[in-house]
Amino acid sequence: MSGQMVWGTVLLGICMFLHVAFLVIDIRLLKSLNRKLWASGPLFSTAVLLGVAIIIIVISHSVQVWLWALSFIAFGAFTDPGTSVYFALVTYTTLGYGDIVLAENIRLYAAFASVTGLLGFGLSTAFLVAVFSKLLPNHLAD
Repeated sequence: MSGQMVWGTVLLGICMFLHVAFLVIDIRLLKSLNRKLWASGPLFSTAVLLGVAIIIIVISHSVQVWLWALSFIAFGAFTDPGTSVYFALVTYTTLGYGDIVLAENIRLYAAFASVTGLLGFGLSTAFLVAVFSKLLPNHLAD
C-alpha cells in the first residue's frame, strides 16, 4: 500500500508541475497575442484569446491523462492501450463508471488519478475565471 501512495504522489506531483507549466505558457501566449490582436477589434480578440486559453488547458489535461494511462500499463494494470486510456480518462474526470475494477494492488494508486483531475480542473477553472475577469471588462468597455 505504501508503494501505491508513494508512486501516486509522485505522478500527481509531476502532473501538477506540468499543469502549472502549461498555464504559464498560456499566460505568456495570451499576453503576446493580446498585443497583436488588439487592433483587430475587441470581439475578435476576446474570442481568439479565450479559445487559445481553453485549447492550452485541454492539451494539458490530455497530456496528464496519457501519463496516467502509460503508468497503468507500466504497472501492469492493463496491456491494452485503449482500455488504459479509457480507464485513465474516466478516473481523471472522476466519472468512475465502475465498468473496470482494478486489482487491489493498484487501486489506491489509481485513486491518485482522480485527485490529479480534481486539482487540475480546479486550477483550470480558477485560471479561466481570471482570464475572463481580465479580458471582458477591457473588451466590453469599447
